[in-house]
Amino acid sequence: MKAIPCTPRRGPSARPRLSPAPARRGTTLFDVLIAVIMLAVAVGGLLGSSASVARQMGGGNAQTVAAGLAQARLDSLTSLSCAQLAAGASSGSTLQRGVRESWTVTDGRNIKTIDVRLRVPRRVNELHFRMVIPCRD
Repeated sequence: MKAIPCTPRRGPSARPRLSPAPARRGTTLFDVLIAVIMLAVAVGGLLGSSASVARQMGGGNAQTVAAGLAQARLDSLTSLSCAQLAAGASSGSTLQRGVRESWTVTDGRNIKTIDVRLRVPRRVNELHFRMVIPCRD
């Protein structure tokens, strides 16, 4: 039998010490899951607010159309003299661009009162415009 040479140990310090493995740095599945959930919540909030903004813009556009129609009606009626207003149509109603418009001319003492009411789609209350015209003729 052959003898195996043995190297003497010089104590525990003779063996090379291995330092603990450094912690692995990287993205875990849990980190990705949290990021996806946060992104979904943020996108959901943006979609909700953008739908609200689009609805408000549409309502604002309809009110702008209604105000333009009322202004046109008031301009056409105020261009008439008081005698023509008394003799002519004292009320009427039209439907233009989805807006229902009705107007009345009321005779007062030396004045004419013009009331224009507008019913705008998707609006709960109707819009009401009033103009008083002094009569001197």
